[in-house]
Amino acid sequence: MAKIRERLEELTTKILFDNDMMYKLPVDVIGIANAYGINVYAAEFDNEISGAIRYNNKEDKFEIIVNKKNPNVRQRFTIAHELGHYFLHQEMLKNDDIHIDALYRAKAQTEITTKEQEKEVDYFAGALLMNKKVIEKLKDSYSIEELAEIFAVSYSAMTVRLSILGLF
Repeated sequence: MAKIRERLEELTTKILFDNDMMYKLPVDVIGIANAYGINVYAAEFDNEISGAIRYNNKEDKFEIIVNKKNPNVRQRFTIAHELGHYFLHQEMLKNDDIHIDALYRAKAQTEITTKEQEKEVDYFAGALLMNKKVIEKLKDSYSIEELAEIFAVSYSAMTVRLSILGLF
């Protein structure tokens, strides 16, 4: 998993640099999606569904849909998560009608590969929203609460990210 994480750190850093967003906080995930031709929509889903990504065959485009009932920080993480599917599993998505991401999805999924893919895209989302290099520069100057606010993520997402990076 260490090599995969390193690859995801490099990929997300490249995406941020390529879109001139490396040091612009919080990261504009909708702007990144739009830069790759992906439209983002908000819709009302059941509470257990956080978002989805789908491929539109007719227009040869991807679309991300987020649950508008979720808080802004959750919607941002969901968009980043769906972008992870786009960058990591694009060909698989082109064969599916829609990929729906539900909260607590790991309980509902039995396929090991699917669980691993979800872990990868969750890591991708954290790395995209909370870039390692930027966090390393800011971590000593701000509390976890302040960092969460600066990066527009939840306190728990920031805590997990700092822990994964060995900074907490």
